[in-house]
Amino acid sequence: MNTNDFIDRLKALLNQSRERFDRAMVSDRDRRAVIFGGIGFFILVLYVVFQFFSSGSARLEKRANALRSDLKRIESLRAEYVQSKRRIEELTTTVRTGDESLISVVEKTLIDARIDRSNFSIKSRAPSSGDLYEETSVDVDIKKISLDRMVDVLYRFQTMPTFVKVSKLRPQTRFNDPDLMDVSFRVSTFKFNQVL
Repeated sequence: MNTNDFIDRLKALLNQSRERFDRAMVSDRDRRAVIFGGIGFFILVLYVVFQFFSSGSARLEKRANALRSDLKRIESLRAEYVQSKRRIEELTTTVRTGDESLISVVEKTLIDARIDRSNFSIKSRAPSSGDLYEETSVDVDIKKISLDRMVDVLYRFQTMPTFVKVSKLRPQTRFNDPDLMDVSFRVSTFKFNQVL
């Protein structure tokens, strides 16, 4: 179909509708009413089309803003994840991974702190595991120790190159010598399980 044929048909249809309109209208008043009605209908159609596109663009703008805020949140979570992963790697390097057992490490630390071997005992505990780590611990009982020497022992555990945790510290003053005490505590070390 040729565009000229289409235009000719459109002109013919327009002329026919104009002739019918002219025959149907008797007065100028009727003609004006129909013209104003047509203009009102045209304005109504324009308003509906404008509202459709403007509300659609407002929805798109709201969606774009929501996506931007989600993207910022994802970026902050990513940065937090990278920082946490780096921290886990740092902790993994400080956690004891050597072949030396925890009992040996604790015993060596106590002997280095000049605690007599007959005054302390070390009992191994069954390992417990969590989602991220496996915990190995020993219970330590020390008899007849002074407060300053106990502080030295705890300081040595705290400043060890390998990561150990001292918990369940229970000091008891001796009745026969108030300057000495009996102390029991738990020393734990951790081995990380497979991390993401």
